[in-house]
Amino acid sequence: MSSSDCNSVRSHLSAYHDGELSAGQAATVAKHIESCESCAAELRAFESIGSAFAQTQMPAKPSDLWQRIERELPMTAEAVTLSKRFGVWVRESPYGAGLVSMAASVLVLLGAGLWYGGNNGDMAGGGAMAMHGSDGHSHDGEMSAEHMAEFAGVMDEYLQKLPSDPDAAERMLLAKYNGEKVDTDGAVKLVGYRPIVSSGLPEGYSLASTSVLKMPCCTCVKAVCKRSDGSTLVLFEHDDEETAWFGDRRQSMATCGDKDCCLVDLDSSIAATWKQGTRSVTAVGVRDQEEVAKLVTWLDKS
Repeated sequence: MSSSDCNSVRSHLSAYHDGELSAGQAATVAKHIESCESCAAELRAFESIGSAFAQTQMPAKPSDLWQRIERELPMTAEAVTLSKRFGVWVRESPYGAGLVSMAASVLVLLGAGLWYGGNNGDMAGGGAMAMHGSDGHSHDGEMSAEHMAEFAGVMDEYLQKLPSDPDAAERMLLAKYNGEKVDTDGAVKLVGYRPIVSSGLPEGYSLASTSVLKMPCCTCVKAVCKRSDGSTLVLFEHDDEETAWFGDRRQSMATCGDKDCCLVDLDSSIAATWKQGTRSVTAVGVRDQEEVAKLVTWLDKS
């Protein structure tokens, strides 16, 4: 197990423990910790913190608590607000110290979580979420299980067509998701941002077409790129961070260039998803991790 795999997984353990990862991301982390005792130990540390907090008990409140507070308040003409009453009670009541201790414990736990997340990255932060509602999305931007399965099925059909007949794969996806071929300015009008490929591609690649698709995950820009040997590479630029586009295909985490990437085995090629600014990029039809690193580095500079 490489150190880069462990670094990538550890940055996601907090979100994994709290159930905040997508299905694909959670499966990747779960598979890693099965064979990595170091990362499994990190996860157990999160679990022990949560268990300790759950076992902390709030002191029982006496039935005459409010009457005691009233008696302890100073007799003054100054207006007595609820916050002042509470402050007096905290200082003088035997129950106040317990509450303060409880609050301090909560703040320590929250601070530890924020520190850990801030130092190790956040898989789920930064990107704007896709639109949702009647199209099968929940209010946090994720697809329902039914729509996710349907989407993965369409993508599987697309991936089967892409190597041998990229034009047929293109037509199928455009028809399925109301695709519209556009230039850079047209894309800006439809999605509100300039596609990353508008600044050019690395040497050995040329841009064949760009289009905007209304996919279940989000409205995204798709760029069909050609290598110098005529083979096809496709870049999807999207707002969602869902890496489970490809069903139950084998996934792994890796560092490509200077970014954490989710790699998916596509039999004769791979797919890779990484954060690019405020959005995500999914590259389909990539030959290997070295090519992913080349694309990541180029797009960072463009």
